[in-house]
Amino acid sequence: MKNKTILFLSPVNHLSMMAEGWASRLNEPSWNVISAACTNAGHDDLPIEAMKEVNINIESKTPHSLKPQLVKDADIVVAIYDFQRDSLPALPDGPRRKVLRWNISNPVYFDQMPERWAAYQEVCDELAIKVQQLKKELI
Repeated sequence: MKNKTILFLSPVNHLSMMAEGWASRLNEPSWNVISAACTNAGHDDLPIEAMKEVNINIESKTPHSLKPQLVKDADIVVAIYDFQRDSLPALPDGPRRKVLRWNISNPVYFDQMPERWAAYQEVCDELAIKVQQLKKELI
């Protein structure tokens, strides 16, 4: 299989970094995974802790801001956002680029701590399933 660059993109870096963490865990040699965000949110320990629960450390991941070159270099762009609340820039399919859109609740909209923590745990599980499905689609 030809190497694929997969860009996980979300409105803020939490969701895309979590997806990158799951994709990295698959250790798929033909995947080059990177995450980016439209805006950089402040540091939040909750996504880091949610991923630690499944033995994935994303604490050292560097959040990237969305740049046109990242999209241009990607074979697959996975836009991860809450279809009801978030917006993302237009991401047209290209001759060699596929754009996927995943409707995932964004925990940043939960103000109360117990609900926000639970939302991050649910998102962690949802992303695990979505990344596994992506692997099946690409193999």
